[in-house]
Amino acid sequence: MNIGFIGLGLMGAPMANRLLGRGHALFVYNRTKTKADSFMAHGARWCETPAEAARNADVIFSMLSAPPILEKIALGQDGVLNGMKPDSIHVDCSTVSPVLTRRLENEYRERQSFFLHAPVLGSVPNAADGSLLLFVGGEERAFQRVEPLLRVIGSRTWRFERAEEATHVKLLCNFFIGAMITTLSQALVYAERNHINPKLFLEILSHSSLNAPMYQTKGASIIDNNFTPRFFLEHMFKDLSLILESANASGSPLPVAELAKNLFAKAMEAGLAKEDYSAVVKVLRTTSQAQ
Repeated sequence: MNIGFIGLGLMGAPMANRLLGRGHALFVYNRTKTKADSFMAHGARWCETPAEAARNADVIFSMLSAPPILEKIALGQDGVLNGMKPDSIHVDCSTVSPVLTRRLENEYRERQSFFLHAPVLGSVPNAADGSLLLFVGGEERAFQRVEPLLRVIGSRTWRFERAEEATHVKLLCNFFIGAMITTLSQALVYAERNHINPKLFLEILSHSSLNAPMYQTKGASIIDNNFTPRFFLEHMFKDLSLILESANASGSPLPVAELAKNLFAKAMEAGLAKEDYSAVVKVLRTTSQAQ
């Protein structure tokens, strides 16, 4: 199958690599061309615009960082929709807003094409080994056509009738991640300030019903001061902002999300945007030392 792939960042690159490894013809586009070099060395074809990638593909995947970027990639003059053949499919895996995915689903339908929103849950290792969890919203006949490809990049898929429903579920999952990392960070700083070995505290958690795998992996990284990005802090701030916008529109109170967003806003102001989202602990450590 001819596949277009747009967005070769932390998550997009390993996802695209899995598709290329299955023998599909891959047509790639990325804002920074050098990120495509390794793909072209293994047979992928570079495209100068998203529209060119769409013209050559039956299915186009995208993994992008923010709603404005997806909107431009999809609907811009050189965007996917202007290059798509009738009945082809754009599968977007980004974390964006339900307002945008609803709009894209409608606009693609009017042009006799399909838009599926398929955001993923997981990190870079999951993208590399194909164990991502996928939430797929959109028309069933389009889903049936791309399901074999989704099985290459993910281990489990949940289906939704509309694109925006999948978007809501992904935002809820990232809300949990944001709330969990702020809780964990506070707990570890509290332990440090009160002379409790943080490794011992993680061990206690691991033997209780309070435990979560994320507490162990991110807790160990925080203790080691390892903030190599697996998910950029600025993206968590973006996702908390997106779910709060959606919550306000639907009248759904999310006070914990508000508190988490404020903490991430301080981390952004501290210049931590490109570090791992667990670097939010640095804000709490600085506050603790100042008292």
